[in-house]
Amino acid sequence: MIRTLFVSDILPRRPAGGAVRRMDAVTAALAELGPVDALFLAPPGTAPPPRETTRFARTGVAGVPPYTGIRALLEITARGPSAAYAAHQRRTLAPRLPDWSTGTRYDLVWFNRERTWLPLRGRFTGRTVVDVDDFEDVLIRRWTLLGQGVWGVPLTPWQRVQARRSIGWWRRVHRRVARQADVVVAACAADAARLGRGDRTAVVPNTYPAPPAHPPVPPRPDGGATILFQGSFDWAPNTDAARWLTADILPLVRERIPHARVVLAGASTPEVAALAGPHVEVTGAVPDMTPHLRDADLVMVPLRVGSGTRIKILEAFAHGVPVVSTTIGAEGLDVVAGEHLAIADTAEGLARHCADLLTDRAARTATVTAAARLHTGRYLPGHAAARVRQAALRATGGPAGGAAAPAGRHTP
Repeated sequence: MIRTLFVSDILPRRPAGGAVRRMDAVTAALAELGPVDALFLAPPGTAPPPRETTRFARTGVAGVPPYTGIRALLEITARGPSAAYAAHQRRTLAPRLPDWSTGTRYDLVWFNRERTWLPLRGRFTGRTVVDVDDFEDVLIRRWTLLGQGVWGVPLTPWQRVQARRSIGWWRRVHRRVARQADVVVAACAADAARLGRGDRTAVVPNTYPAPPAHPPVPPRPDGGATILFQGSFDWAPNTDAARWLTADILPLVRERIPHARVVLAGASTPEVAALAGPHVEVTGAVPDMTPHLRDADLVMVPLRVGSGTRIKILEAFAHGVPVVSTTIGAEGLDVVAGEHLAIADTAEGLARHCADLLTDRAARTATVTAAARLHTGRYLPGHAAARVRQAALRATGGPAGGAAAPAGRHTP
């Protein structure tokens, strides 16, 4: 038996976005090895919904106070925003940890992203696994290529300097994680190779379950088409992609398919809600994405910023909906452009692929068939669960890496 502490700065919420889906898969697999406690880092006064805590043996929240004031300004100026905020977390979190989290002997501490490992490294007993499913330096660099900051705001010259400092700092953090963690987890082989740990690195892919079978949607009598872009639009890269899709790509698609429309489905913001119009529907948060996937003729993933892998593509593959994506949107997945989906990186190229797939039934059928085969062969939850268990056992010296570790015991 392995007793695990799972540490995350993302609270579980429903409907689940990609980060929460990954959390669900990881914690479910860890629970097969033994009891799992969960510690969430969040603003003071917040807590996970009670129904989300039943899967854990114990749940706690460590409040991270706001980082404001003169001290914050001076530290950010001196050290850069990423390094300064990490130092603030480490300085303020220690006295806010639940007693049981430091008074329990764990076999394994699984950090959900390096952002949680940084302020809490060395605070707990047990071997460590750090899940680096997103690379912060990659996200910041891609924002700067667009001339924007991490929230999509225009960059000033000083912010460019700070962005470069943060990129360098995060790269050093990743090297440090690779040296100090017992096992480092990534979402795809390319990211694992970037960490350079060899047999101390594990790939835990993002996944999506096989949905129930449903009858195909008949062709639309008006010759129109619904293009779906699903996700959490309070994540800045999705907001940027939604703006690009509605302003630049959709008008080009409508030159060939006049009745084409876009549906932006998922948790929204005022900025994204303002994109709604005669040919654009903004749903806001939905309890279940399945009806929108069943109604979609095509899924678009026009991301210009991102890291890791996109569950929204696997979601489309599972539901038999053809996908058009940018290279960044599709990266990390074992896909072949032209076989499992179509890929382009300009508005003109994306629009052309959309129109081609929407008008060529044979191409659509071939694409969704190949994509469904890839999904069932490599991206079902069972594939990730096996990798999680292997990583945990490797870190603790279990059957995957030596003699089994003793079960943790609670100390009063």
